[in-house]
Amino acid sequence: MPIRAEFRHFYRGAGWAATRARILERAEWQCEQCGKPGGMEVQVFGTGSCGQVWRHGWRKNPKWTSCLTGKKISLRLFAPQDVRTIRVVLTIAHLNHVAGDDRDENLRALCQWCHLNYDRQFHRDTRAARKDAARPLLAGVA
Repeated sequence: MPIRAEFRHFYRGAGWAATRARILERAEWQCEQCGKPGGMEVQVFGTGSCGQVWRHGWRKNPKWTSCLTGKKISLRLFAPQDVRTIRVVLTIAHLNHVAGDDRDENLRALCQWCHLNYDRQFHRDTRAARKDAARPLLAGVA
């Protein structure tokens, strides 16, 4: 999700860069939800209601890991054409959805998939509120 213009100033400057670096160091440069290593290429499979599963390709016979539970799983049957290689980008998530609340306990390093999955209901509610405000159904009704 792109950052709305009125919130961009929270994510610029030396203060945010220092906060981001501190949180990524705390997380050891990996997603705090599923454990994907930041900046590395991983293989991913699926994105449906069961969630995304991933594996690091550098080990011999690596196990698949679930993004939703963080547990190792064994996928014996999958279509090889459904496996894709992606580069992991780590983001910093505000757990209470308040931009500018940069307390360490409110911030978590998440990969893009986990961040969007964490914010799914918040984005749905925000979008619905903005759409409702843009088209009042009862305007002028007495």
